Amino acid sequence: MEHSFSLLDKSNLNPAMSNISVPAYWLYGERRDGRFPDALHIEMIASRSSLHNWRIQPHRHHDLFQFIVLVAGGGKARIDGQDHELSPGTAIVMPPLVIHEFFFEPGTNGFVASVADLSLKHLLTREAGIAAALARPMVLVHGQDEAELGELVTIMQTALAEFGQNRSGREGALSAYADLIAIWFWRAARKHTAMIERLKDARALLVRRFIESVEVDFRTHQPLAAYARSLGVSVPHLTRTCRQVLGVPAIRVIHDRLMLEARRYLVYTSMTISQIAFGLGFSDPAYFSRFFTARAAVAPSDYRASG
Repeated sequence: MEHSFSLLDKSNLNPAMSNISVPAYWLYGERRDGRFPDALHIEMIASRSSLHNWRIQPHRHHDLFQFIVLVAGGGKARIDGQDHELSPGTAIVMPPLVIHEFFFEPGTNGFVASVADLSLKHLLTREAGIAAALARPMVLVHGQDEAELGELVTIMQTALAEFGQNRSGREGALSAYADLIAIWFWRAARKHTAMIERLKDARALLVRRFIESVEVDFRTHQPLAAYARSLGVSVPHLTRTCRQVLGVPAIRVIHDRLMLEARRYLVYTSMTISQIAFGLGFSDPAYFSRFFTARAAVAPSDYRASG
């Protein structure tokens, strides 16, 4: 199977620094009221997106998983501040609480399956590893393996047909389809993990340890030499290894993590540029603005205005 795959960081913004005001819905645009009515709700992407001019504003779902697959069209998704291009074959799992938005091309279509976390509780506890696999957003873009993608589309199609009827056993059938959809994504995550395990070597382990260190300390602006020293390697070796494994130098890993957090604050909070700069460890807001502009090709204020 040829595809690209990404698991996204789902860490929350620092509570002391955030002023997030993002609406939470059951389904987009619908007020949360009582329990989610069905074991599974499924609809075509176009049925809701076309009503909103193909623009789904930033929002989150408190107790809801969403499973999405595009079969036509495309656009862009912003998931927890990170942008992803959408094309036919893109499959996404969105766990509860993740902030996301979509910019669909007119005419885009596919399926959106929404499942309350309680409906998946028995599956998440019965199958070892599935809860962890679905705990973070996952974006899977299939290449030439149409059979695997076709399996998901078929499940979605038959689930949609069941959802639109009122036959006996409907609730049990919808619950079974919810499990099948979740299992499809779990299997996709396991395939990716198995591939990573096969490729694992000393270089990959070093890079993983480096990324974990950056995740802890990126706000403190530790010099690259400090990271290398704590990992027991030289700066040239760490830089070379990051280039081999990630395709970018080690310093880029640090800068990219700062940029990810900066974009989150600019898009999802009302903090001033200075507040964001200080919160990210910059002693000079002007330097933060230069740092951001050099990497995003747009000033922080303009990035916020465009988002």
